[in-house]
Amino acid sequence: MKQWLLALSVALVTAVMPMAASAELIRDDNPYVLLEKVANKTLARIAQDRDLIEADLNHTRVIIREEMLPYVDYIYAAKRVLGRNLTQTTEEQRQQFYTVFRDYLITTYAGAFTQYDESKHTIEFNRAGRFEEGSRMVVVNTRLIEQGGRPPVRLDFKMRYDNTDEVWKAYDLVVEGVSLLNSKQAEIASVIRANGIDGTIQLLREKAQEAVKPYEETEN
Repeated sequence: MKQWLLALSVALVTAVMPMAASAELIRDDNPYVLLEKVANKTLARIAQDRDLIEADLNHTRVIIREEMLPYVDYIYAAKRVLGRNLTQTTEEQRQQFYTVFRDYLITTYAGAFTQYDESKHTIEFNRAGRFEEGSRMVVVNTRLIEQGGRPPVRLDFKMRYDNTDEVWKAYDLVVEGVSLLNSKQAEIASVIRANGIDGTIQLLREKAQEAVKPYEETEN
């Protein structure tokens, strides 16, 4: 699980919350190219803010919010996670769920980011040989490389074109054949059965508000 969350966090940075006023979306009609551009910008930001991260781990939330979230379709992902439970919710409950699911993801990624070391980890990108112009859903393949001879981790991004924002966004990540979306769907479905949708929203809200801790302390 530790390798999973590290891979997830590192990968999704390469993959909607308000951005800083000066921030501009990186745009490219080719999702492969977009992913690499976002990755390079985000990894540079992590290295630049390393002192701030070491002084306060909660700063990772700022990086995720500003660099990653604009390119993650968390609403589409949240709908997929809810699955058949979506039709059993009110509009108010759905909006609350989208918000807490987004904030929960930010906190989850922030915790796993404490394991990331830009001096040891790199990401390799497959080129867009199979991308067809006009496509609206694609799978972008990357690999997480760690120094020390460990086998590369395969990371397959599922991306869709957001017609509203006019930008490609990631909605799922498959790590070594295991889908984040499917895993979260099973987890959330179990919580909803036990606590109902309102109880699930409250539980996610509480988890989202927890302080960021070194990942070793949060691992079960």
